Amino acid sequence: MKLAPEPLPRLGESRHLRAAVGFVALILGAIGFLPLFGGPGYEAALAAGLVLPSSAAVAVALEVQARRPPPLLAFGRGVRIGLALSAVGLGLVIAHGVRVGFCAPRDDLLLFLVGPAAGAVLGGVWGAVAGIATLGTRRRPSLKAVALALAGPLAGVLVSLWRFYSSPMVFAYDPFFGYFAGPLYDTVLDPVAGLVTYRVGSALALGATAVLALHTTVGERGPRASAALRPGLAALGVLCAAGAIGVAAAGPELGHWHTVSSIRAELAREVETERCRVVYDASIWREDAEAFARECTAHVVQIEARLEARGPERIVAYLFANEEQKGRLMGAASTYIAKPWRREVYLQFRRFPHPVLGHELAHVIAGSFGQGPFRVSGPLFGLLPDPGRIEGIATAASPSEDDDLTLGQWSAAMKELELLPPLSRVFRLSFLGENSSKAYTVAGAFVAWFRDAYGAAALRRWYGGEALEALTSGKDLAVLEREWHAHLMTLELDERVMAAARARFDRPGVFSRKCPHVIDRWLTAAGSKLGQRDVEGARAQFERVLALEPRNLGARHGLSVCALREAKLDEARRRYREIEDDPSLHALERLGASEALGDLALVTGDPAEAKRRFVQVARQVQSADHLRSLAVKSVAPHDTARRSVAALLVGDPVYGRDFAEAAAWLGRWSVLDPEDGTADYLLGRNFYGMGRYAEARERLDQALGRSLPIRLVETEALRNRATLACLLGERERGSELAARYLARGDVAPARRQGFGRFAERCGFAAP
Repeated sequence: MKLAPEPLPRLGESRHLRAAVGFVALILGAIGFLPLFGGPGYEAALAAGLVLPSSAAVAVALEVQARRPPPLLAFGRGVRIGLALSAVGLGLVIAHGVRVGFCAPRDDLLLFLVGPAAGAVLGGVWGAVAGIATLGTRRRPSLKAVALALAGPLAGVLVSLWRFYSSPMVFAYDPFFGYFAGPLYDTVLDPVAGLVTYRVGSALALGATAVLALHTTVGERGPRASAALRPGLAALGVLCAAGAIGVAAAGPELGHWHTVSSIRAELAREVETERCRVVYDASIWREDAEAFARECTAHVVQIEARLEARGPERIVAYLFANEEQKGRLMGAASTYIAKPWRREVYLQFRRFPHPVLGHELAHVIAGSFGQGPFRVSGPLFGLLPDPGRIEGIATAASPSEDDDLTLGQWSAAMKELELLPPLSRVFRLSFLGENSSKAYTVAGAFVAWFRDAYGAAALRRWYGGEALEALTSGKDLAVLEREWHAHLMTLELDERVMAAARARFDRPGVFSRKCPHVIDRWLTAAGSKLGQRDVEGARAQFERVLALEPRNLGARHGLSVCALREAKLDEARRRYREIEDDPSLHALERLGASEALGDLALVTGDPAEAKRRFVQVARQVQSADHLRSLAVKSVAPHDTARRSVAALLVGDPVYGRDFAEAAAWLGRWSVLDPEDGTADYLLGRNFYGMGRYAEARERLDQALGRSLPIRLVETEALRNRATLACLLGERERGSELAARYLARGDVAPARRQGFGRFAERCGFAAP
């Protein structure tokens, strides 16, 4: 029996479109009530990209199956239904924006248009292709049409997952869902420019499909080539197809995707040690890359001993020059990443010792007893990850070595302040809803306690998926939590620790913030403009931030700096005092403004007022680094010392900091006071940060050979020089300096433990 085409219903009368609209309204309407998804923005665009194209594809495929229109008409129907569903989705996100407020309407709406809206059109056209392709089937043609319609968006997701699995990439461009950034903690996103170039390929693909539809007809057995050939249009279709293929193939050049080969081609340099291969950018000095590689091997050996497990024989570390290069080549611009299943870590360059190398290596080593294809911890063989166990084991295996408190002490402070989240929320996906500092600290503290209480073998088995009850004689997480809390109650704390903990942990997680991507992008742009001396542009950006988030502390401080750069000292003082007197802020946040006022007094020649403020701040802070900085700024024996410290640590109000000017003043101070090593310490520390290791060694040795009146400075000078000795391979000198450092009474227990681990990696003799 020959089936004749039926007229397509008007768009408003299409039952398939009505069903799709209902589905889209239900899903996107509900999702819009979640934090971060309310109103236009990256998260709303991503959600719409997962819903709109699939809905359009299914609706069009079913309608084409039912009505059997000519292919070109089916193509047009796909475009129209895609546009209709895009309008529905856009209306929903705008409605939620009206409800909760907009962030950056122009930018966010543009992202929606080039992302999920364009994807919905492509979905509708793909649905037309699916419907036409299955017209000749005899058994369950509608079911086959739906399956093929969903296969397109699903294939895009699978391609992105394969790229994530098989390469360093964590971001993804997709014809249907648009753009996925990767890490949750990277809040500075600007994907529109990349999507625009990506959509050039999409438009060319649509043009080629339209020409193909024009040259296709439908018979009883399904689609076939039309007898009528239009040479000009056919040539245009071939050109469109070639262009679409060309855009796809130029992915690395356009930044749409990368492979191991394309990333290694740009980084271009390699160095190997016994356990690590480092692929690094040519702008990084080989001396630094070799030090990083040695540090990598030392970390691997130390973490394996901590976890009592053997990791991969060789771990590959990609060392990018900076955040921009890392974000462009693999994503995760400001987030450090490890892929245990690939035995790789991805970091941006930092001066030795790298602050998070050990943490990322711990992820890879834990992969030796992790589950599933991703070698991580969590239900369903790790396919549903448990971020608490994943991050907890890395934090516990390689805790920060620059912190004044242990993970347990920070957790005890949170408990005292009633900020400690229940472990049932930490060891599941709700981990991601917490303030990241809080979540990582709590997970790491509990895992470290569990390892000490029940052993590394039990920890490995728990990470590998075994139930806690089987490892602890029947104790579940709730019982272990009570035991852990009892342990936390035994740790001693003081008021300054409590204040620091409140400021550090009593903050919302990324999912609780309003407009985090927009605000952080504007703050970054404002900082960049300040660096370029575009004070007017920076001020405008800071004011935009405050229009969205009136209490944003970074923007308030930024406007104070803008006033300084314009030599409006009275305005800067007024703004700092407003922050200092704001009762809605944490005490430590107000102290930041007090210190800024002290800095201003220091550079304008009022050392007495500066010292008064610095002493006031020092009474309330806990960090040894912060206390040392305050002490240096407070203790200026003469005007040359004051000018030296002001130039180095504060900078000129109008021109900012200039190391050349500061170095000149510090050199005068060093000559003027041959018995005082403070100026040499400051020079040595800064030379080290610049990678000028010979000058750093000379100045630090000179400082330690003189008197250092500030005890905290003497302690840090020993630590800096021992670190430099490790970098330069001076084991004997490093052992002597490490012993002197560890013998000092002003080194906090947490720092003592951290430096002990560092000294072990350096091969220093035990004191």
